[in-house]
Amino acid sequence: MSELPMAELVSIGIATKNRWDDLKNSLLHVAAFGFQDLPVLIYDDHSADPCPFKLPETFTAIEFQVFSESQGYIVRRNQLARAIDTKYYLSLDDDSFPVSGSLQAAVEFAEACDDLFCLSFPIYNPSLGKYQSPSLQDHPYPVKAFVGCGHLLHRERFLALGGYREALIHQGEELDIAARAFQQGWYCYHFPGLEIYHLQSHAGRNWHRMDFYGARNNVLWNDWFVPPELKVVKQSRTFLSRILHALHVRRMGQLQGQLAGFKAIPQYRTHRQIMDIQQFKQWQILPCS
Repeated sequence: MSELPMAELVSIGIATKNRWDDLKNSLLHVAAFGFQDLPVLIYDDHSADPCPFKLPETFTAIEFQVFSESQGYIVRRNQLARAIDTKYYLSLDDDSFPVSGSLQAAVEFAEACDDLFCLSFPIYNPSLGKYQSPSLQDHPYPVKAFVGCGHLLHRERFLALGGYREALIHQGEELDIAARAFQQGWYCYHFPGLEIYHLQSHAGRNWHRMDFYGARNNVLWNDWFVPPELKVVKQSRTFLSRILHALHVRRMGQLQGQLAGFKAIPQYRTHRQIMDIQQFKQWQILPCS
């Protein structure tokens, strides 16, 4: 474990837009949990109204920056990673916060892993009364990817990969960069010893947009990474599952997104980093997050 104080190893980055009540609640919980000495950087992606509250004075170092135009959370999170100067970037949604466990233990584990790219945590949604990302074991283990609302990134490796692909626009950026890290021999691990609450506020959420880009980017991910001999089967299964889900929820965004994804494949051929069969099988057996 490094001798550096935690505040010189970890910074918190939060991207927000039009969710002031959620942000205020999360900041109060973050401070109450004991993270008040960590540097906190908040990027507002051009909210409709200015922040209506004063930032909590309990934080030692907190910075708030407002942008004059909206470019989306993927862009803002890439900018946060570039602006932060600590080794690790604790990324939280504006409606997420830690509730139990130890960041110290998480960083100690991260420091002991030469191949670490990111730590995923158990994510619990109290509104739904269930885990979005449950712990399958009581000790850390490798996973495919991580959940965007709460994770710890090795910042330099994140930037070395070019950050999130902004062509994805919305949804699926974590799975994409995790696959690219995997190809470099860097791994995501699930760390069960720090639990995050994700309130998943409906404020500012556009379900059609989420359906559309979730489906579109799933098609693109398959094209970018799945071995040629498996691609037709993978794309067909993805297409069928998305159609069935669209019929179930009675929202057509997923179908529209899939068609947009197939149409966009020629545009993004340069993003292909196709895994060989052996590597893809190793990826497939990993738990999701």
